[in-house]
Amino acid sequence: MPRIYLDHNATTPLIPEAQKAILETIDTLGNASSIHAHGRTARTHIEEARESVAHFFKVKPSQVIFTSGATESNNMVLKGFQGTIITSAIEHDSVLDAKPSALICSVDKQGILDLDHLEKLLINTTTPTLVSVMAANNETGVIQPLDQIVHLCRRYGAKIHTDAVQAVGKLNIVWTDFDFISLSAHKIGGLQGVGALIINEKISLFPLIRGGGQERYFRSGTENRIGIVSLGKAIADCHNRDWQKIEMLRNTLQDRLISTCPEVVIFSKDAPRLANTLCFSTPNLTSNTQVMHFDLSGISVSAGSACSSGKVKTSHVLRAMGITSPHLDQSLRVSLGITTTATDLDPFFTAWQTLYSRSQERIAS
Repeated sequence: MPRIYLDHNATTPLIPEAQKAILETIDTLGNASSIHAHGRTARTHIEEARESVAHFFKVKPSQVIFTSGATESNNMVLKGFQGTIITSAIEHDSVLDAKPSALICSVDKQGILDLDHLEKLLINTTTPTLVSVMAANNETGVIQPLDQIVHLCRRYGAKIHTDAVQAVGKLNIVWTDFDFISLSAHKIGGLQGVGALIINEKISLFPLIRGGGQERYFRSGTENRIGIVSLGKAIADCHNRDWQKIEMLRNTLQDRLISTCPEVVIFSKDAPRLANTLCFSTPNLTSNTQVMHFDLSGISVSAGSACSSGKVKTSHVLRAMGITSPHLDQSLRVSLGITTTATDLDPFFTAWQTLYSRSQERIAS
C-alpha cells in the first residue's frame, strides 16, 4: 500500500507544472552570469521566475532576491538590519537563532501576539526598529492579526518583516503592509533548497554572502536555476488552490477525534488557523510514541517543526503559549495538502483510534 503523507507543513509535493518546467530546463546548459548565448538562456529562465514571484506580490522584479530558502532569507533580514529587532516567542528557529539579542514579544494561550506587549516594546526603542513576525505558525497554524500588527508598527515608525512560509498560497499577503517577506519554494510545490526574500529597496541590508555580485549583490553565488524555475511555476499556481475543501476535511477529522476522546486538546482551537493544520494532544500518548506508531502504520505525521535535524523535541511554540506537561509532551501535528483526500484521513483516524484504545486498556489493567 502507498504511504499516506500528512506532513505538508514540513514540505509538500512538486506540483505538475513545476515538475514539467524542471524537466524542460534541466538539460539546458549555461551559467546565468555568462554573457554568451548559453548564459543568456540561463538568465532568461531566472528572470522569468523573478517576474512570476514579483507578479504574485505586485512588486517590481528588482525587489525579488532569490536565496536557498526562508532560513537564509530570515537571516539576511535579521543580521543585515542595523538597529533593534523585535520578534515573537513562537517564531521559527531561523528567526530566533539569527538574532539572540532580539526583544521577544509574548503571545497569549492561543498563540496570538500580545499587542499590548508589542506596543510597550515599540515605545521603549530608541534606535531604528524592525519587527519580525511570522504570518502563520508552522506548528499550530495560528494566523497572526497582521493588520493590527502593521498598524502598530507604522504608528511607531518600525519596519516590518514577515516569515510568510506557511501563509503564501493560503492567505492574502499584501506587499504594501511589509518591508520584507520570506518564502520557501518547497512549501508551495517547488523544489527544496530555494526561496526568496522580497525587499524594500529603500532600506539598506548588508549581504550575508559576498563574492560574485549575483542577485544585485544581495546574495552572491551561482543561482540555483532549476530550483528558481520551480519556484516561479509553483507561486504562479497558488491562485488556483481551493483550501476550503481542505479546511472541511481538517474540521471533520478534528470532530472525530474529540467525539472519540473528549480529553483531546486542540491547540489554538479558538484562534484563526490555517485551513490545513491540526495540532493536538492525546492523553497518555507521548509525541514519540505517536509518530513511530503512525510511521509503522504507513502514515507520515510530525510532532511539530521539521527543522530540528530529525529530532522530536519539546515545542518552544507550545511552551510560549503556556502549555505544560503532560500536554506539552503529547503534541502531534497533522498538516494537509492540496492533494489530501478523505481516503487519506480515514486510515489516520483508524491508526490513532487503535493507539488510543491500547492506552486505555493499559490504564484499565
